[in-house]
Amino acid sequence: MKRWMIIAALAAVAAGCSGVKQVVVKDIPLEQQQALLEKYRGRSAWCRTVLEDMGEGGSVPRDTKVKIVDVGMVYQGTVTVQTLRRKKRIVQSLDLERPLTVEKIETRLAQLFWFQDPILRHVDYIRRWGKKVARAVMEHHVFIGMPAEAALESWGYPAKRNVNEIGGKREEQWVYPAGDRKKYIYVREGKVFKWDE
Repeated sequence: MKRWMIIAALAAVAAGCSGVKQVVVKDIPLEQQQALLEKYRGRSAWCRTVLEDMGEGGSVPRDTKVKIVDVGMVYQGTVTVQTLRRKKRIVQSLDLERPLTVEKIETRLAQLFWFQDPILRHVDYIRRWGKKVARAVMEHHVFIGMPAEAALESWGYPAKRNVNEIGGKREEQWVYPAGDRKKYIYVREGKVFKWDE
């Protein structure tokens, strides 16, 4: 009799739990992870922004040529790079929301690195925007009237974008962390109209 009571109790518990749904968040399938690693591992790149190590490894300045050692699929995604001169390794967080996807990782890597040699990049900038803009981008300067796309190349991707609609016109404030303070670029109708360093 006790045995039947235990079985009945277990069946009742199991029936009560059948309504619980398990949410499974799936990241990149293993085959795609392998293809992503093959594409980026060992590849040379130039830092678009200062890379900060997740631990105590310090940082790597902008425009430094590095070799990508690994792309990690843990936490919010990571990229491990090694400098070419001092062989310093750092692990930079990609700060991505899960689930991780190939598109999210590749977009973030394109925001952190240039994969084209600086000389070729400079020539490309001259073709796209002319010598004045190309020089400013290579020297990481912005100026009033600079195309927004060129400002992104010059200062990199902002940590945050604030967008306002004023009188039917779109204005954006791009926020860049700079140590204990922040820098800003203001864009209206696709052009820089103000900035604060």
